[in-house]
Amino acid sequence: MKQFFLFLVAVFSLSFGYAQGFVVDQHSVDIYISEDGYFDVEERYQVNFTQNKHGIIRTIQTHYNLVTSEGKKEKRKIEIDKIKVEGHKSDISGKFSQRIEGNLNIKIGDANKWVTGPQEYVIKYRVHQAFLYEEQFTRFYWNLKPTQWFAPFNAIEFNVHLPEGVTVESGDIFVYSGNEGNTLPTDEFNLEYTGNVFSGSSKEGVISSYGQAVTVLINFPKGSIAEVKPFWPFWSRYGYLIIIAALFTGFYLLWKMFGRDRRVVATTSYYPPKGIDPAMAGFLINDMDDTSDLISLIPYWGTHGYIKMEEIDKKGLFAKDDVKLYKLKNIPDDAPDYERKMFYGLFSGGKEEVLVSSLKNKFYTTLGVAKSQLVKAAQVYYHKESRKVRTTLWFVMFPLILVLVPLSLYFWGFIAAILMFVSFVVLYILNIYMIKKNRKGDAVLTELKGFRQFIKTAEENKLKMLLGESPVYFESTMSYALAFGVFAVWAKKFAALEVPPPSWYSSHSHSHFNMNQFSKSFSSSISAASSTMVSSPSSSSSGGGSSGGGFGGGGGGSW
Repeated sequence: MKQFFLFLVAVFSLSFGYAQGFVVDQHSVDIYISEDGYFDVEERYQVNFTQNKHGIIRTIQTHYNLVTSEGKKEKRKIEIDKIKVEGHKSDISGKFSQRIEGNLNIKIGDANKWVTGPQEYVIKYRVHQAFLYEEQFTRFYWNLKPTQWFAPFNAIEFNVHLPEGVTVESGDIFVYSGNEGNTLPTDEFNLEYTGNVFSGSSKEGVISSYGQAVTVLINFPKGSIAEVKPFWPFWSRYGYLIIIAALFTGFYLLWKMFGRDRRVVATTSYYPPKGIDPAMAGFLINDMDDTSDLISLIPYWGTHGYIKMEEIDKKGLFAKDDVKLYKLKNIPDDAPDYERKMFYGLFSGGKEEVLVSSLKNKFYTTLGVAKSQLVKAAQVYYHKESRKVRTTLWFVMFPLILVLVPLSLYFWGFIAAILMFVSFVVLYILNIYMIKKNRKGDAVLTELKGFRQFIKTAEENKLKMLLGESPVYFESTMSYALAFGVFAVWAKKFAALEVPPPSWYSSHSHSHFNMNQFSKSFSSSISAASSTMVSSPSSSSSGGGSSGGGFGGGGGGSW
């Protein structure tokens, strides 16, 4: 039964080889081993094409996951150069392709010519880093005929030329043949070891088919073959980590000089800094133009009597509540540009009232301009040098990512390229904070931090005292709490003090407001206003597909 199974495998392999349109009548390999740690290979193929073809393709694996005879695991990348193909046109994959694919591909033949019948092909190349350096031996371990040849080899012969002056015992030379994984020395070859040449030729009738290999193993005395090590082994394996570390170190040093704010001590403040509206306060507290910074202008305008705000209860099972803003008077002519942009963007065309829902997919452009104006207005609180450094880094990092990511892919592989790309993404994000406040900015930040801290930790007795000094204390500070992202915390502190909600805010859902009801209603209204104002129209669609973009991609043909 076993013999019948092997017969079927052999028939299938032969049929598969003939389906490729050629057989190898004679395969000869000459190898010249150098004591300097490399060897030269000359492969000669006597091919007989049974179909019209252009030529052959030779593939040599260059990336290996090894387990040595001592049980040690190793990843090895061999290098192949000085590649020559005699008498034929050829297309040889470059080093970049070899590193990415893990193979050297040599495509021999002319796309404009067909060949049939007998042909001869000669390939020459030099191999580096293909010796195994173990405790007892230095091993030469090479597949004269690898398993993935899609054609039968009717005859194989080889000559391995050992270095002059290097003596190897016959018991340290082995040849294996047959199916992949066979560990028994071959009996299919006539072998001879004369002088410094080890030779062999397949016995008559022995055919090596697809999935079968012929491999030579020679155990050289330790130290007889030079081990070519990289100048710095860590660099050859993990050099990309050194580059990434250098990038972050350089960025940190720049940030330390031009981006890190001086350490300021927050002094307890019960009021926001004079001349700083909530939008500017929200920006300066974290150096970011959050949408909430500009949205905080709405309660700020209400406190100063410029607008009224009303929550409208929409009828219907699935209807969403809306918010209406009423203009009571214009803001001062000397208001900052971003504030004027927001105010007159809401009440454009002379409107006296506006439903927030009507701003959907429209107001986002106004909001974007206002953000830019806010950032521009805030620059008086920052060092000019830090802005220049940040801008320069934007322009420097872009070409660096175009260079270092492909280089990482070439030298260290996909994981290195991905880590390099992710590192640049992180640096781009961090570069947003490459901005340093000047002394004026530090002074304002000190007060802002102290005021924010007070909002979070204020005690009831202190709030009673402040309300005694100013009954509208909550109303005048709530917009800053909103910009700081702590409005709910601030409103809750006043719930037990029976502070009336602001008069400029009303709701159809409640005839008589208390602070708890106001806090929930206002939070809901301002959240709806914020999400509506930032909304933008979705891009048009034609079904989500394109020609050639689905499953079943690819293509190919024979050579």
